[in-house]
Amino acid sequence: MKMPSAFSSRLVRGTGEVSLVTGNRATPRLPYPDGWYAVAFRDELPAGRVLTRRLTGEDVVLYRTRSGLVRAVRPFCPHLGAHLGHGGRVDGENIVCPFHHFAFSPSGDCVRTGCGTPPPRARLMMLEVREVDGAILVWHHSRGLSPGWKVPSSFPLGFQPAGHVVHTLVDHPQDVMENTIDSGHCPPVHQMNIDISRTHFSGPTMEVDFSTTPLQGHRTGFLVSLQAHFRLQLHGLGWLFVRVDIPSIQSHIHFWILPTPIDPLHVELRLAASIDHAGGIDLPPPASRLIGKLLVPLISRDLAKDFPIWQHKTYVEQPKLTKGDGPFMQYRRWAGQFYSESIP
Repeated sequence: MKMPSAFSSRLVRGTGEVSLVTGNRATPRLPYPDGWYAVAFRDELPAGRVLTRRLTGEDVVLYRTRSGLVRAVRPFCPHLGAHLGHGGRVDGENIVCPFHHFAFSPSGDCVRTGCGTPPPRARLMMLEVREVDGAILVWHHSRGLSPGWKVPSSFPLGFQPAGHVVHTLVDHPQDVMENTIDSGHCPPVHQMNIDISRTHFSGPTMEVDFSTTPLQGHRTGFLVSLQAHFRLQLHGLGWLFVRVDIPSIQSHIHFWILPTPIDPLHVELRLAASIDHAGGIDLPPPASRLIGKLLVPLISRDLAKDFPIWQHKTYVEQPKLTKGDGPFMQYRRWAGQFYSESIP
């Protein structure tokens, strides 16, 4: 993949967001990476619901059939182009177009018309979709290729994180994930020291282990105020699962950071959290859900310290690194496998 060179730029401020502009047009930092991206959580898509979400510049329509099957399709009915996400409904196992009430089965085939005539040989454009740890993931590949790998589950089928939130930012998934190995920014931004003990790259997976200690006299966040051990698993550039062990309070926390490119300049950054062990005991489900919901804003507040920096930065192809910055170039070589298109 040909990465973009650093370039002079200016910032355009609109409705609270900032876009990078070169000359007279906004310029993406990097192309869309191939991979799995979270577009919703399980509790947002109960049986019978239809949702419209944005992914790589296009609408995706999600729906769950009455039996619980999840489907993701391109939004337009092949009959006369109605948008299924605006007035479409689930009827049993089928999704029904709001315009002429054409019905489409879970396989995408048209099985019924609204006027009782034989259905045409028409199909919806189906997208690969699956549920992992309560998140609904849709596959994107710039050349339209089928998935070559899957995001593994860390919890049983039917699991739902206790709480989740979404932020919309001017950013790119590679920049978000690069934060996992950027040990140099932790003291000035998060008021903590970070010691990376292991990085491992294997196919679409990257693992990072590190320990944190708060800076003396600085206790300005939840996780950064405690000594903790982090184990991170990245699967592509859209999935980051974190296990946190906090010995001082005998607790184990899990959280997910899921950046999804919605257009060339913006990501929806989903953050979810869960806890199943605190104070040395296994928590009953009600307590686990309650504490997990409380964790989301606390973790989100820590992470949000990076947001203004991410939104205003540019991509530097050949950074002038120094000792203690972390394994940037190893990470970028690994990330390069997820690009199959050149810079727009």
